[in-house]
Amino acid sequence: MTSRSLTALLPLPLLVAAGSLLPSQFAINSALAGQTHSVVLAAAISYGVGLPLLMLLLAASRQKPNWAAGKSAPPWAWLAGVIGSSYVVGSVVLTQQIGAALATTLVIAAQLITAIAMDHFGVLGLPTRPVNRLRAAAVALTLAGLGLRFWGLK
Repeated sequence: MTSRSLTALLPLPLLVAAGSLLPSQFAINSALAGQTHSVVLAAAISYGVGLPLLMLLLAASRQKPNWAAGKSAPPWAWLAGVIGSSYVVGSVVLTQQIGAALATTLVIAAQLITAIAMDHFGVLGLPTRPVNRLRAAAVALTLAGLGLRFWGLK
């Protein structure tokens, strides 16, 4: 394995760590919603607490932010915050109703299926990566896992 391929693998543990935080985020936001009696307030607090961290990371990066460059972004790029907020609210509702494990399983299945479709059609500026047998098998296995989770509810 070359040093270049090793460098390409470095982000993988970070992605795994970030993914492992997902059920925790669901549970924490759900608990916060229970305390505040508001799913929307819990989501607002979540984003409000996260903003200072993001600003700190931006400052630590020592890059001068080019805020004006955002004006040239495609209009749909501004929807990321709306999508993120909707995601947090939806995850809280799902977690409260069906639990963290099933909510996480549903989210992962939906993410995989959507991501493969987005890659296949090259939407939102992504390069086209056609569906192949391996990707189709990943969807089938994910759906099988989701089916097992639902079956396990009985």
